Amino acid sequence: MKKIIITGASGNIGTEITKYFYNKYHLICLDKNLKTLKILKKKYPKIEIYKLDLNNLKNLSVVIKKITRKNKQIDILINNAGKIFSNPIIRFKNGKIEKHSLKDWEEIIKTNLTSTFNISSYLIENMVSNRNPGLIINISSIASEGNEGQSAYSAAKAGINALTFTWAKELSRFNIRVAGISPGFFSTESTYQSINKSYIEHIKKNTPSKRLGKISELIQGIDFIIKNKFFNGKILKIDGGLKI
Repeated sequence: MKKIIITGASGNIGTEITKYFYNKYHLICLDKNLKTLKILKKKYPKIEIYKLDLNNLKNLSVVIKKITRKNKQIDILINNAGKIFSNPIIRFKNGKIEKHSLKDWEEIIKTNLTSTFNISSYLIENMVSNRNPGLIINISSIASEGNEGQSAYSAAKAGINALTFTWAKELSRFNIRVAGISPGFFSTESTYQSINKSYIEHIKKNTPSKRLGKISELIQGIDFIIKNKFFNGKILKIDGGLKI
């Protein structure tokens, strides 16, 4: 049975990924929230869970060693961990211009882009060392094309796409595929928390499908990438026809 590592596993999308693949693969679920990981484990007892801060390199090294001692060969890494964040480069607040803070910029780049680089470098090393075919799936976003009001998030996801293209070229010689999936606007808790209701209605109106995506449709895209071994170095866009 193939072994899959899922980051951000106890979040809204991560939980659905776990549910969909539970009886198909051996799942190793990572998240920085141990409480929600334990809840996930109760629902899906066969999974392995590990508390992990992807940007704490000492913690990352220790956890990866634990995982690879127990599971010598890791077949697939799904880089799902991330955080949606909305803030324009400047905005008016109380009659004054307020610019995007450097603190928020650094946090979102770190959470969405650096974290992906960190864990991928460890797992790619494991795949190459064991000479086993592998697959890295990076969860991107349609915001990577530039979404108004999301400077940091858009930049981070554009970086994810760049890593996908670069690694696919570098790692093909080791029989490792790298691909991405770029969701449009999906009906998730994080979407409703980060985007106001009126803008969500605007999105629906301007999407040819006239609705937000269902998480099940996103997961089916991940399943397609896993099964289609000729899909490599590309970003699968699932957005209902929306063009930002």
